[in-house]
Amino acid sequence: MRTLIIILSLIWSFNSHAQNDGNVVDKKIFNPFEYHDLADRISDIVKGERILKPQYSYLDDVLIHEITYLSDGLKVKGYTANKKMDKTQPDQYHPCVIYNRGGNKDFGALNEYKAVFILGRIASWGYAVAASQYRGNMGGEGKEEFGGEDVNDIVNLIPVFTTMEHADTSKVGLYGWSRGGMMTYLALTKTCRFKAAIVGAGLTDLWAWMETRNDTIESVYGANIPDYATNTKSVLDARSVSKQVDKICKTTPILMLHGTADWRVSPSMVLDLSKAFIEEKIPHRLIMYEGGDHGLSEFRKEVNKEVKAWLDKYLKKEKALPVLEPHGK
Repeated sequence: MRTLIIILSLIWSFNSHAQNDGNVVDKKIFNPFEYHDLADRISDIVKGERILKPQYSYLDDVLIHEITYLSDGLKVKGYTANKKMDKTQPDQYHPCVIYNRGGNKDFGALNEYKAVFILGRIASWGYAVAASQYRGNMGGEGKEEFGGEDVNDIVNLIPVFTTMEHADTSKVGLYGWSRGGMMTYLALTKTCRFKAAIVGAGLTDLWAWMETRNDTIESVYGANIPDYATNTKSVLDARSVSKQVDKICKTTPILMLHGTADWRVSPSMVLDLSKAFIEEKIPHRLIMYEGGDHGLSEFRKEVNKEVKAWLDKYLKKEKALPVLEPHGK
């Protein structure tokens, strides 16, 4: 009887968590002018008033919030960003984009700069945007797992969009960089809910990464991955999309961006993955930037153009997937 009670209690707890996933439990307006260094970068003081510089004027039309939301019953930190509602177009709804940060723990965490230059920029294109710090980070509950259960923190952002004005939750895309690219791929092994995905300098093979980056073994793997020391093969394979290409959703078109001079994540990883995608007939487009670094900092305008075009094509215009069977004359 005691065993039955425990089992029923666990089932109730699981269902309760699932029902609450995505609930926003705290939300506050993000004001970039509260950060002095950021404010000086994006604005000038004119007659005692801060005025956005022309290249950052898009922020006038964007609302950014810092949020705490529930994921697997844990309070996880994140951000949302959306374009201010146009009162002349009350029936206009915006597709949704989940942005997946890179790094681990505090390194690579979302901050005021990324909120403005990445999340705010995407929102200005006419998208509702949400992003997670992943569990255990920046004051959130739980523990960072570097591609383990924390992948749920991405999927559990989808209900967050229901709290945002004029967000079209029938059209959701993913965009991740570096470790965030790894998280994007892993999310695509769990669901076909996403209608488009973009990966920049994505980590695809944790075994290859360990061979090229000796600093990852203790500072990343050992510090973050549960059971790494005792179950190394299983936990690294589970986080390497190269080992589970057959699980990737075949109805989500993926844009892959990588620099040929990337020292953090070898460009050979994305080349190998693209070959595997071709064999599995997974719709994707690979763009290699000659001499590009890990963040493709030398190609920022080109990257933003490609990212916007991909999102517009598959989320706003809902273009059909390409024909991947051999064809033509």
